[in-house]
Amino acid sequence: MKKPLCIFVLLFASVQLSFAQTMPDSVKAYVTQALDIMKRESIHKHQVDWDKVYAQTFEKAKNVSTIKEAYPAINYALAELKDGHSRLYEPEIIRSLKESGYAGTTTQKLPMPTGNMIDGKYAFISIPGFAAMQNKEQLAFVDSVQSVIKFLDAQNPKGWIIDLRLNQGGNLEPMYAGLIPLLGEGKLIGWADADNKITYQTYKNGAVTGLFDSLEHSIEKPYTVKSKNLPIAVLIGSSTASSGEMTAIAFVGRKHTKLIGTNTVGLTTGNNPRVLSDGAWLNLTSSRAADRSGRVYGKGLTPDITLQLTKSTITNSYLYISAAIRHIDKPKK
Repeated sequence: MKKPLCIFVLLFASVQLSFAQTMPDSVKAYVTQALDIMKRESIHKHQVDWDKVYAQTFEKAKNVSTIKEAYPAINYALAELKDGHSRLYEPEIIRSLKESGYAGTTTQKLPMPTGNMIDGKYAFISIPGFAAMQNKEQLAFVDSVQSVIKFLDAQNPKGWIIDLRLNQGGNLEPMYAGLIPLLGEGKLIGWADADNKITYQTYKNGAVTGLFDSLEHSIEKPYTVKSKNLPIAVLIGSSTASSGEMTAIAFVGRKHTKLIGTNTVGLTTGNNPRVLSDGAWLNLTSSRAADRSGRVYGKGLTPDITLQLTKSTITNSYLYISAAIRHIDKPKK
């Protein structure tokens, strides 16, 4: 039974040797670096046939002469992880986001939260997807969320409606830091690695700690809402993805809080950026999200209150808001 395995190992070794003779050393080192990171940190590292992935990735890169030409081979390997979330970001994109910021890179204004009172009783906040790398942009988002909360809280709401229906993800920590007045202190969200060990991100004394990114989101003057126990309705839907889903998970387990809407996309996994030798980011899925009770996800969220939506955007908005108001008026645990 061991003979076929020995043959495969010898074949794999000979394939690598052949590539080493034709592939530039810089490209071979680059591909190896990326594959080694995947093998070490992928959430699916125990399920992947690594001999096969290494061999086929090198096969796809065998005729390239530059690191940039090797990107398709790296993307092939990422797809073979089958997590649906890992991604390679080319160095030009990362450099532009760091130097020129979101607006300079995308020619679009940085998305910011909005809020208003509904019927003079219910505080409504829309949290958009947000993907910015400059600290000043991230802190501006945090300040904007808390400013909206402070403005609405001054009007003595009966409860809060957090709209994540169009939040397709991005930077998670600024969303958390901004919503701290409503999330409260303690555990925000946990991350279960490939061995199911959970590490939590927490909030205390104005600082969010245990982050993936380099910025410890300390808030100089964090706002405190008048009442910390008001009911909250979190709106989710088929466009809620990635960090939008994780933001919803952070509210799971909070007293008098319900998720309302439809099932989400299913990217409830954590991506850890790893910088490759040319400055590209290997944004690798290395964990699954866990709520404050310890429940581990990895798939889409199922709402506590499911809505039967129609083809009419106006009707659907009415269904969402009506369900949120009913929950706030008569909250359940």
